[in-house]
Parts: sequence; structure tokens; C-alpha cells
Amino acid sequence: MRMGLALPQYGPALADARGLRKFASSSEEIGYDTLWCGDRLFTPVTPDTAYPGGDYRPYLERIARGAEPFTLVATAAAVTERVRFNFSTLNAPVHEPVQLARTLTTLDFLSDGRMNAGFGLSWMRDEYDAVGLSWAQRGRRLDDILDFLAKWWTTNPVSFESQAVSVPPTRVDLRPVQPGGPPIWLGGASAPAFARIGRRAVGWLGFDRVPQEFLAPLWEVARRAADDAGRDPQALQSAVRVNVDPGESPGEVAARVERVREAGADEVVVDYLFASSSVDETLDLALELMARQR
Repeated sequence: MRMGLALPQYGPALADARGLRKFASSSEEIGYDTLWCGDRLFTPVTPDTAYPGGDYRPYLERIARGAEPFTLVATAAAVTERVRFNFSTLNAPVHEPVQLARTLTTLDFLSDGRMNAGFGLSWMRDEYDAVGLSWAQRGRRLDDILDFLAKWWTTNPVSFESQAVSVPPTRVDLRPVQPGGPPIWLGGASAPAFARIGRRAVGWLGFDRVPQEFLAPLWEVARRAADDAGRDPQALQSAVRVNVDPGESPGEVAARVERVREAGADEVVVDYLFASSSVDETLDLALELMARQR
């Protein structure tokens, strides 16, 4: 199972650029395989939507101090050579599609082909309202964007016309290093989301506290969709996030990671946002966790 860490994107651990660079290079030296970012357009004082699995408003205080993911990844990629990057999740529908395509292409180019593209819909309706987009059409918009990205990364010149994207014949000479572009990962916890995973993604971006009895029928949906699309259902992967709780001991975190492994995940993503207040503290915890995996 691959081991991933969330970059210090939010809160007091995001102290300065030097700390971010140290975190990225040290994580690679420790042996982590991937570094991850999230995505929030903004943090409303009183969100229209409660956080999934909770009922708290206003928004979590630590999230209000956060960096946008693209610059964060570019900075981390510049000081690493092996580790790959992903998003959990990048809320594709609220981004302008052409700029999204150009940004991900540039990141893949500058990182020597170490980018993945983990997409979600965003749970927060406020983000759609802020950019003038329909909340009800978010799934359709994501499908349009996925179609567009596939074409942007494989044809030149490219032209595209859909409800969400309109691009006249356009030269795109800067190509991603990875043939076909960064591999697509998708989040979600519904039958339509898992059907989309089966049709179009490497695998699912999830959380370790989603019950297996809830996930089992959704994976069946994904596998049927993959088979219908002519893809190998058994090739679908999962990258499971572990959000470490305040005060949770290293042993307890290691036990959660082990349960993720036993459940058959291909990758675990450990996020110390709420359990650590500095880069050095997070690296110490990450080092101890890695030592327990050997």
C-alpha cells in the first residue's frame, strides 16, 4: 500500500515557504509516495451547507487560513524528485475549464510527469453560487470537464463544444509528460459518483470512516460501470484518507492505517491538520508512522 501525506496547506503548520519546502523534501526522504492538497475557493463565515458528517457552522477555523493548491504543489514539486502529487479533492466544476487544463498540464510538465488529478464536486453550495454556476448541474459539468480534459491532453489542435466548455480550434503545443495526461481520480459517496469512477477514473478518493457495508454496493456499481465501458473492473483502485483527530496517539493512527490496508486500499493519505501545529511536529509524527509500517 502506498503511503501519502497531506501538505501543510492550512492553519498554523503553513508558516512560510521555507517550511513548505522542508516538509516536501523531508517527506520524500522519509519514504512517502505521494503528497496531497485539498481545494476551497473561500471560507464563508456561515456556510449554506454543513460539512459532510457534521453539523457545524461556521466553517472550521483552521481551514480559514489556507493556500490554493496549484501554487502549493508547484513549490513542493520543485524540491522533490520522486514523490507524486494528488488532490483530495480538486473541485473541478467550480474552476474555469481551459485554465484548469493549462494549469494541470503545466504542473505535469514541471514535475516531470508526477501529477495525478483527483477531482470532486465540492460539498459546499456557496462555491457554486460565488462563481455563478448551477449546483443542480454540478455532475453534468464535471462530466463535460472530464471529456474536455481528455481531448485537451490527447489532440492538437483541440476544439470542444459542450454545455460547460466552448473552445474553438486551438493550438496546445505544451503537452503533459504523461501520455493522456495526469491520471484521473474521483471522490464521491453515491451511486452516480461510483458509476463515474467505473467509467472514467483510476479509482476512488475516500475516507477511512466510511463503513464498508455502505461502500460494498457502491463498488459493485463502479465495477459494473467499468465492465460496461470496456474497462477492467478489477483494476479500479482506492486512495483512503485518514484525518488524524486532536490528541490521537501515534499507535491509534497506525492502527487506523492498518485497517485501511486490511480493507484492501491501494493508498492511504494521512492528514495531521487537526493534530499538529507546525511542520516539525508533523514530520516527527510522519516519521514515527512510517517506522511502524516497516
